[in-house]
Amino acid sequence: MKYQNPLQRLWKGRVFAKEIQHTFRLALPLMLGELSGMLMGVAGVVMTGHLGATALAASSVAGTVYSLSILIIWGSVRIIPTPAAEAHELRDGIKGRTLIGAGLLLCVFFWVFCSLLLYVGIHFFPLLKQDAEVAALAVSYLKIVVYSLPAIIILVVSFTYADAYEYVRLTMVVSFAGLLLDIFLNWLLIFGHWGFPKMGYEAIAMNMGLSHGFMAILLIGTLLRKKNLQYLRTARTTVGAVWTQTRTFIRLGIPSALQMLVEFGAFGIGTIILGQISKTEQAAHQIVLNLVSVTYVTIMGITTAGMIRIGQALAYRSRVRIWLAGVATIVLAMTFMLLPTVAFLSLPRFIVGCYIADADVIRIAVPLMLLAGLFQLADAAQASGISLLRALNDVVRPSVLSFIAFWVVGTPLGYWLAVYQGWAAKGIWTGYLVALLLQAVFFVRRFFGLVGSTSKWP
Repeated sequence: MKYQNPLQRLWKGRVFAKEIQHTFRLALPLMLGELSGMLMGVAGVVMTGHLGATALAASSVAGTVYSLSILIIWGSVRIIPTPAAEAHELRDGIKGRTLIGAGLLLCVFFWVFCSLLLYVGIHFFPLLKQDAEVAALAVSYLKIVVYSLPAIIILVVSFTYADAYEYVRLTMVVSFAGLLLDIFLNWLLIFGHWGFPKMGYEAIAMNMGLSHGFMAILLIGTLLRKKNLQYLRTARTTVGAVWTQTRTFIRLGIPSALQMLVEFGAFGIGTIILGQISKTEQAAHQIVLNLVSVTYVTIMGITTAGMIRIGQALAYRSRVRIWLAGVATIVLAMTFMLLPTVAFLSLPRFIVGCYIADADVIRIAVPLMLLAGLFQLADAAQASGISLLRALNDVVRPSVLSFIAFWVVGTPLGYWLAVYQGWAAKGIWTGYLVALLLQAVFFVRRFFGLVGSTSKWP
């Protein structure tokens, strides 16, 4: 009989195919939910584009400050799906109730911390040396966003638990309901339709809180009626256990958030550098950045599904299941990214033209689209790789690797090309491409190295 290695046996036994199918069924609603959330930003940018280049540039720099201020949320909640899925798989009510209690404490921590960061960003905004009109509009937006933070935080944490319990269709429906409400409110208040006041760009900040608050109430109200979660309602935990779990979330979440800060900070610095060169370059950069954010956030649905599958595998301490979940996640993420890769490379002018009619902005944005198309597969590999590492609580070394990729290599290269070689936005995006390629190699190799370590797994 011809020898077959374990991988061949897994493939011919359809074990891997079944894992792909299970992960995809879990990921598809998550992807659509993430896409709907991102479409809020896209709709806001498109509507802002009708207000002119100044408003679009303001949305770019204000979005950068806002994103950097709430990275602690995005980084920390990525630690939650795996233990929550593990507890739910075993119907461990005590652990599940402890995790929920820790999530509530995290909401309070996030609210205080992120509010302080936003106030700091507003106070020191003049140091960014942006165009005077752009700066005034951006600061006005950020002052309103502060009041939207509680609704945003509660929704993000609630979504994380609902996804871990595999109520992914519910979160998808809630996301699209919020998207429709947000677009309608923006249409009313940005342009002043139906007799409502014309608020312009500032309306987006206010509507963010209203739409997220609506989604949070709808989601939590529905979850409280789910019979499948009865084991959580009858279980009891202790204050000590909740506090210990909260500290664990913070201990693991801060390095995870720092990794995201390293990456998003590099994109933010690129926005600021281009704002000092030209607001036209900055506007083009914002359009392409918004587009790649859509593809990135969408595949976060796949990576979240991978983290949930690893949590379910950890419930049985199965290294094979962990390996299968990791491979399925990476394959699905890279396969999905083929579509935007082709679109960015073949239809750059058409896509940018959907955002803005300014010929100068379009001329600058088209070559950026080509660069963005080139790094889509690398972005898929690095995004899935870092999420799988978070599922294994490996958060410190990936943060160091991200720092090297972006701040030792990518950002200095991009700055040199943009400022000293005159490439402007093209230089910044070349640096992004190099950094993402390095991260992809680092993260994927490390994940399979950890799973293959006999000292870590039974």
